[in-house]
Amino acid sequence: MSELSARLGVTKGAITQIVARLEAKALVTRSPHPSDLRASVIALTEKGREAFTAHEEVHLQFYDELRSQLSDQEIEIFETCIEKLNDFLQK
Repeated sequence: MSELSARLGVTKGAITQIVARLEAKALVTRSPHPSDLRASVIALTEKGREAFTAHEEVHLQFYDELRSQLSDQEIEIFETCIEKLNDFLQK
């Protein structure tokens, strides 16, 4: 949970709640870490991999559609704005 919280920039409590919800939906499994008794290994289930793949496809379709409607300059401005928004939200 510590590694996930550090990678995602959220609290360990938030990660614990998210993982519990994902487990309840059978999207991930949680098992003991083989060498660290304090840690857990989180893995996607087959259903979780399918959900991830479906999400990625929707995400890519969105950006393909966006790129078809914007000029290269507009895309560059959009990406810069998204980066700045992400930076702001992570503070």
